[in-house]
Amino acid sequence: MPKRIHGGLSFCRTIKTDDLVLKELIAELKLRHVYVAPRWDGKHWVEGDRVVILTEWDNPYGRSLASTFRKEAKGASVRFYRYMHGIDGRLPGDPAKSGDDVARAHSGQAPPVVEATEGLDQSDFLRRLGRELKDEDTDLWRKGKPGIRAIGLLGSDIFDKLMILRALRPQFRDAIFFTNNLDAHFERRDDWSDVRNLVVASPFGLRLAPIKSKSVHFRQRVAPFRDNTQTSMFFGTLVATERFKNDVLEEELRRQPRLFEIERSRSRELHKEEPGGDEDNGSTTAPHWFRNWFFSWRVGLRIGLAAIGLTLLAGWIGLSIVDRRLPGGGGPVDRLKRICSSTTFTLICGVPVIVLAVALFAQAGKAVDEPLAFFSGISIWPSEMLRLVALLLAVHFMIKAHFDLRANEREITRRFFPGLEISAKWSWGLGAKWMSDEAHFSAREAWAAYLRRNRFWPRFIRVGALFGMYAAFSFGVFSIFPRVITPARGDPAFIADIITLIPTVIAMMLLTFYVVDAIRLNSNFIRILTRGATEWEPQISDELGRIPPLDPGEMARYHDIFFVAHRTEEVAPLIWYPLIVLAIMIVARSSFFDHWTWPISLILIFALNAAWAFGSAMFLRRSAEQLRSAAISNLQWLRAKSGYFVPGKRRTFAELIGEIRGVKKGAFAPLTEQPFIRAIVYPSGGLGLLAVIQRLFESF
Repeated sequence: MPKRIHGGLSFCRTIKTDDLVLKELIAELKLRHVYVAPRWDGKHWVEGDRVVILTEWDNPYGRSLASTFRKEAKGASVRFYRYMHGIDGRLPGDPAKSGDDVARAHSGQAPPVVEATEGLDQSDFLRRLGRELKDEDTDLWRKGKPGIRAIGLLGSDIFDKLMILRALRPQFRDAIFFTNNLDAHFERRDDWSDVRNLVVASPFGLRLAPIKSKSVHFRQRVAPFRDNTQTSMFFGTLVATERFKNDVLEEELRRQPRLFEIERSRSRELHKEEPGGDEDNGSTTAPHWFRNWFFSWRVGLRIGLAAIGLTLLAGWIGLSIVDRRLPGGGGPVDRLKRICSSTTFTLICGVPVIVLAVALFAQAGKAVDEPLAFFSGISIWPSEMLRLVALLLAVHFMIKAHFDLRANEREITRRFFPGLEISAKWSWGLGAKWMSDEAHFSAREAWAAYLRRNRFWPRFIRVGALFGMYAAFSFGVFSIFPRVITPARGDPAFIADIITLIPTVIAMMLLTFYVVDAIRLNSNFIRILTRGATEWEPQISDELGRIPPLDPGEMARYHDIFFVAHRTEEVAPLIWYPLIVLAIMIVARSSFFDHWTWPISLILIFALNAAWAFGSAMFLRRSAEQLRSAAISNLQWLRAKSGYFVPGKRRTFAELIGEIRGVKKGAFAPLTEQPFIRAIVYPSGGLGLLAVIQRLFESF
């Protein structure tokens, strides 16, 4: 029996050679669009991506791994670096080796010198190695080539791998790190920031995979092992003692080598095409766990009933709300239109559909290569869901802004300019007629000109021109800086990322420029009112509750202020729309979901996108305050000119000046209550997401 056990153990240790493990790693890199060997793109041969391999120099095992990987890679773009085994110079069981620094503190020993260049500790070379690799990466970028795309740690000492990861991971955030042999140290919570998304190819995991065989019924009743070697010894013992038959052994052979990725709390086995690698055992790590759960008759029926009930409830609440701007609160058509433009209703109906659609797509066909995990930090699918939600909101906000602005225009026209008809040929610009200090025009003419420029086609041309120029700028920025890396696995995941990202970015830019155009158009309208002398119709004083002794000319500036306040009360809050979408896009690229990074190009584009909206909102505020100052100065001059000998006029002028100074609506709101100031202050106080959510559901 001892001879059989020894033979079984030896056999299980060699059932998969290192070349198969390295082949699997190369195939996994290809699945993540990192090509080690040169490839044919249909026209010519393309040089392989730069890959760095670090192996042990002072033992045959490390040297054999390097030569084997070189033979399997067949690419000149692979760079090999060797190091001496035992970088920290400690033996197993030493306090520093085991990570227990408490013993050193209790013993009274002084802490070791960091990166000392003498003694057994060799960790000082890691900083020099990182600097050399970073210089090479920068040189490749300057030559217009992709930088270092992957770094492999092929060795036998887990502590050496952890030290290398701590040294190189912060400098190569976009690179894929991979290694051989799974170890329980990779699942330690304290080391997760260094080992997250590490790809591991290993003959065994930390426990045996579920065994489905007619010849044996086996359930593992032991805790997970510390490394794959212990698991292989356990399996070898079971084989040697004839607990497993040949069919079980053949099944295990087909499954090997196994692939893992380190997630937030454990190592997750990745889907493979080999037989036996696509088994759904009912756990959340199975490839089709969500599809199997969702299509179970009980879950599907209950989710369907809940969705129908929630949709009907939201529709019923929306239909029961009246609109104070419409006679009688609005008819059925008006209420249905309001439901369609309701943000709450859009989210209730749209978000579940997006989540289910993406989740089901993620578990169909080859898309299953990218694991579906919501909070494990290794899946792009939650990010794609959030991007689609951002796309939905961007389109919805443009529609909602259009409806709200049109409703506000109709209300203003009905209240201030009844019977106004807009000529199709009417247009205006910032010429001498409108911007000169001696300009005189009626408020009806100015409002008609504003409405003419606010029509669909003029706005479409302005927004389209801005979008084209900004798209050219963005393309140039992305061409200058290193390209953005997507941490996906498999062609379907990469394609899905592009399909969701491009429309969402386009919609976000269109929404931003739509809001910018609406705000700038109102800013220009306010500037025209400020520079020119506006003539208002006599009935406006009655509409605003102002009775003579002042004539319409003396009341003009007062009407300007309250007219602008009434209009900008609807325009100023539009700044929140691109902010909400931008916030969702930022959250979607959070490293909480996957190994997303923030290259300089993306930071620049997102910052400029926000600056567009903030700048236009600040310009609107500035224009409104200039109009307020001009109105106050005008009334003060009129009071000094004609009101000195008429006590009633003096008192009326004083009341008007006081009311103008007290206006706090729309663009005249205090600086601390301006939407663009809140958008800046809230994130700096740590309440950005809360403010966005509150604004998202507030008054919609």
